[in-house]
Amino acid sequence: MGRVNGKKVFITGGAQGLGACFGRMLADEGATVFLTDVNAEGAEKTAAEIAKKHPGKAFSAKHDVTNKDDWEAALAAADKAMGGISVLINNAGVGGWGSIETETLEGWRWTMNIDVDAIFTGTQLAMPYLKKSQPGSIINISSVAGLIASGNMLAYNTAKSAVWMMSKSIALHCASAGYDIRCNSVHPVFTRTPIIDPLVAMGGGGEQGEAKLVRQIPLKRLGEPEDVGYAVLYLASDESRFVTAAEFKIDGGITAQ
Repeated sequence: MGRVNGKKVFITGGAQGLGACFGRMLADEGATVFLTDVNAEGAEKTAAEIAKKHPGKAFSAKHDVTNKDDWEAALAAADKAMGGISVLINNAGVGGWGSIETETLEGWRWTMNIDVDAIFTGTQLAMPYLKKSQPGSIINISSVAGLIASGNMLAYNTAKSAVWMMSKSIALHCASAGYDIRCNSVHPVFTRTPIIDPLVAMGGGGEQGEAKLVRQIPLKRLGEPEDVGYAVLYLASDESRFVTAAEFKIDGGITAQ
């Protein structure tokens, strides 16, 4: 217990799935967490559940990551509530299903806006807070789709690959500037969260759809949110003080094939 005592963690996409899991796991290990989501009620509910177990350790705000004003307001609120921000977890994201022939410009821009542009905007705006609360850690949730491609995931592949490289650039800038702020990317495989629902449906739904995904994974199971959460916990902690510009594959071996 206490692996992230004193850490002040800002988590986007915190209403459900991975973001909610990160919030619970980090609070259990001593962090204070601030969950944001466009689904304000969901983020508030998750924060309330965490605060019931850890009083004064969880807060929330409505936050559209594509909106710069929302970023400014949410970061200021988090700074006030937690007394600083030392960890930024860019978790909010959407899937994008379509090939070069079927993807629309609107769909392409929607995916890029949420999965890439929002991380640029949010991280840039969060830097002054992170610099005041060093040591700091920026954790960008990418995907194995940023490392291996599919013909039917054009926008998503491109977006998650961009997050991978953006994380390295941020890491190198912080290092060269002399900041004690690290930046790494996390690349989960199919994980049991709502984002894989369309893939399960395309595979026939239910157990049949899940089985088609599982067949691609050497360890022969879907990822669980906690599988990703343990990597995030490590990166948020001071255990990883010498780890930056790295990519963490939480993928059951799929990228080794």
